[in-house]
Amino acid sequence: MTTVELSLVTVHLAASAAMGGLIWFVQIVHYPLFAAVGPDRFSAYEDLHQRRTALVVGPLMGLEVLTAIAAIFV
Repeated sequence: MTTVELSLVTVHLAASAAMGGLIWFVQIVHYPLFAAVGPDRFSAYEDLHQRRTALVVGPLMGLEVLTAIAAIFV
């Protein structure tokens, strides 16, 4: 395995591991908190949750996609 291939696999693995950890965190912490918000504030809470989560998830997903595509051509 070349240095480029090893680097690519390492970055992809790190991004995937971070996404896996983030998914578990959201499942265990955030989703159960939805029940504590109440119906009158749920829409606002969910909107903030989605926008803020996207700020963390977006770059990680982008990195996963880019490294997966790059792996096809290396």
